[in-house]
Amino acid sequence: MKKNIYLLLMILMSAAMTVSAQDYPYDIDFYDFADYSKAKIVFDKDSSSFRKLHVKLDSMIRYGKSSLSIVQLGASHTQADIFSGQMRQRLQTLHPGLIGARGFVFPYKMTKTNNPTNYIIKYSGTWTSCRNVEYRKTCDLGISGASATTTYPNASLVITMNPNNPIQYDFNEVKVFSAHFANMYDIVPAGEMGAYTVTRVDSLGYIDFKFAKYQTVASFRLMKTSEAQHSFTLYGFSLENDNPGITYHSIGINGASLISWLRCQHFARQLQLLKPDWILILLGTNDGYVTNFNPERFYSGYVDLISRIKQYCPDIVITFVVPNDCYLYRKRPNPATEEQEKQVLRLVAKYHESMFSVYDCMGGFGSSKVWAERGFMAADKVHMSVAGYKLCANMLFNAFLRTYDNYLDAEKKK
Repeated sequence: MKKNIYLLLMILMSAAMTVSAQDYPYDIDFYDFADYSKAKIVFDKDSSSFRKLHVKLDSMIRYGKSSLSIVQLGASHTQADIFSGQMRQRLQTLHPGLIGARGFVFPYKMTKTNNPTNYIIKYSGTWTSCRNVEYRKTCDLGISGASATTTYPNASLVITMNPNNPIQYDFNEVKVFSAHFANMYDIVPAGEMGAYTVTRVDSLGYIDFKFAKYQTVASFRLMKTSEAQHSFTLYGFSLENDNPGITYHSIGINGASLISWLRCQHFARQLQLLKPDWILILLGTNDGYVTNFNPERFYSGYVDLISRIKQYCPDIVITFVVPNDCYLYRKRPNPATEEQEKQVLRLVAKYHESMFSVYDCMGGFGSSKVWAERGFMAADKVHMSVAGYKLCANMLFNAFLRTYDNYLDAEKKK
């Protein structure tokens, strides 16, 4: 099949002064233990569901117009923003002008868990937390799968992008996701953020601040304006701007499974506010980390989750990502992942969507042993190392790029 990568290369070469652009987008490191032939996005019958993604990407590259909102939903690899961070960087540096906004962030530090290294959280006041994996706790949860609550009326929160990030972001809009506003403190931008307008939608737990000037630091404080107010519960922020380009939102909780995300009552309602074009769902490792995996329960849980997402985001494109091979309790390879892939293929057929298999890219059943020996998985043979996550993200990026290349080929023939 004729390739159009040369067109991409010519576009990239024409903007060679931009150091962030990839000289050759398909070029990634090669390792003999990975199966690069399996690094492809698998569709039900055709790739027509991706057409609108390709059209938007093409408009950005050719004309500097349009934008693309992508959401990655997952567990620990997503909370740490390693896999997702690599995808974000590869997509946004594919061509000059593709850097959109940073997108969704949550102050994980406030819940006493690990925060991504690419943004820094500072806060005042005492906050209590609840996460969707804490099954003994009863709490309402939204888009992030976690909440942070304070009763301090003068608490504050500052989000700063790490100055060492390869990409620096600015924003002129901040979406605040919270519990319903009844009896909650007001949240207001710090004075140094300047003039702004605000929209509040109580039914969605949503406050939208639009600023007169672009910002690099998000600084907020709470304010008690009524005796009825007694607390504030935060679900997260989305840092956005008016620029065309790609925004890659990362939403994950350590240890999360399908059941965890089904516990989030307001997840799908708030997800629509990110206006997502494409969602990549990277779940399964925690669902399958049991001695008696139930494939039908896994499938039905996914159907429940997708039905909720489709209710509020009916036009969203979905890619199911089969997780990595892993070992059970460090003793033996886990057969559940292969069963999960079979169920994911059922989902692909049911919804006419797509799948990418990290499991297949690794080499399938038992491949964790080799990946761990080569330093691409942790000693537990469940989590990947940073190098492992980045390699898999690069393979997924290349798989998406091939679908775009095929789109260019088809357009040229028209």
